[in-house]
Amino acid sequence: MSNKYEKASKAHFTALKLEAEAVLDTYFNNSVGVGEHSDIPAEVNKWVEKLATAEDALEVICRYTDQKTTETQTSVI
Repeated sequence: MSNKYEKASKAHFTALKLEAEAVLDTYFNNSVGVGEHSDIPAEVNKWVEKLATAEDALEVICRYTDQKTTETQTSVI
C-alpha cells in the first residue's frame, strides 16, 4: 500500500469500525454503560449502522484498490 490517500482512508474507517465495536460491546456486555441512555434500541441501531458503514467502506476500498492493482498488472503483461 503505497498511496497515502488509500492508507489514510483505511485508517479512518478502521477507527470508526473499532469505535462502533467498542460502543456496542459496552451496550451488550456492560450494564453500567447502558444507564446513561433512555432509548437503548435507538442507540444500538445507530452504532450498528455506523459499524456497517465502516465495514462497507473498507470493503469498497479493498475491492477498488485490488481492482486497480489487477488492472495495472494486466496492462503491463
